[in-house]
Amino acid sequence: MRAILPLFILFTSFENHSEVKPIVSDIAANQFMLGNEALIEMSNSPLKGKRIGLITNNSGVLSDGRLFMDLLSEHHNLRKIFTPEHGLRGNERNEDYTDEATGAYIVSLYGNKEKPTSSDLSDVDVLVYDLQDVSARFYTFVNTLYYCMQAATENDKKIVICDRPIIPDANYVDGFVLEDSYKSFVGLLNVPAAYAMTCGELALLINSEYLDNKCDLEISKMKNYSRSMNYDDLNLYWKTPSPNMYFPSTAVAYLGTCLFEGTNFGEGRGSNNPFEIVGAPYCDGDLLARELNAMNFNGVTFETITFIPKQIMSWQSKPKYADEVCSGVYIKVTDRKVAEPYKVAVAILVLLNKYFSQFQINSNNFIDKLAGTDKLRNMIISGRSYEDIISSYQNDLNDFKKIRKKYLLY
Repeated sequence: MRAILPLFILFTSFENHSEVKPIVSDIAANQFMLGNEALIEMSNSPLKGKRIGLITNNSGVLSDGRLFMDLLSEHHNLRKIFTPEHGLRGNERNEDYTDEATGAYIVSLYGNKEKPTSSDLSDVDVLVYDLQDVSARFYTFVNTLYYCMQAATENDKKIVICDRPIIPDANYVDGFVLEDSYKSFVGLLNVPAAYAMTCGELALLINSEYLDNKCDLEISKMKNYSRSMNYDDLNLYWKTPSPNMYFPSTAVAYLGTCLFEGTNFGEGRGSNNPFEIVGAPYCDGDLLARELNAMNFNGVTFETITFIPKQIMSWQSKPKYADEVCSGVYIKVTDRKVAEPYKVAVAILVLLNKYFSQFQINSNNFIDKLAGTDKLRNMIISGRSYEDIISSYQNDLNDFKKIRKKYLLY
């Protein structure tokens, strides 16, 4: 288990007893604090006396691993919990029910409903968003944030964003910028695959660039955070935000290898390291590793690996090539500050198309939704070079960087 920080804040029951204050320990001037911890510490809390609707799952924890929803249910009026894809506790329970632990009513925002309705918000005064995102456009929490902000605007509700650190390098911006024709629930915003913004920063962008009527938005910023910090150095308690996001390192590789979901090349589901281990029965891992290592990517090495994907949980769908021997590579990130996982994935796609006749892009063109364009697919199947593909999106990427810069908080 990762080392955990000392608990910054101890609670007593104070919501209905104004004379009792939360006990706050002395905090060093340079001590890092999550956005949810900063929100708890506020003397003039926007939650006091309010009926709260919390957008979260089991990744919404304090630095020591305690669930934020448990603290809110104990010390505030937590009325509802809105859950993203994979449910409240990462067990794929995408339905409405009452949570026994908190007593709050759970509203699923995945599947049949993606945005809170007016009825859902009728007994809520303020929405609070606390999810550990991975700064990838195709990770669906991004779209849940967008829809919740839209609902807050439409129903005249305040929304508070509890900010969290970026897991990959906080300045790594890469990939095709999504085109309007390819909007879906794996991509609603015109941002690149790797956009390098915290959820608070992204909320500011959404409020300014996407909502006709601005919502009453408050960002509970992290304290003593800078973009130069490595996520691992913060010693935060890790709880998987989704079933296959096993480790912080998974989130780095995911920025690129999620593209493989639109192909017949395995993205490592059913292995010990999803998205870091990739392969297929038709692949020659030795050849692939040799070619990739020869490209001298910064901060990444490639090791040949053989694995057999397994269905780990009965409620999960079977992974590609379940119970078959797959050959491939382990993408080992050695320096997160300089690694470029999106470019690595593009290189793998180019090599697969070049060397393996059995490699296919799925006929439903789901890869277009993941890439945010049909350009990647068309360039791969036409045999264009890695360099041509990377250079093709640089102008759009630079335009996005100018927009992004306006909303950075750290």
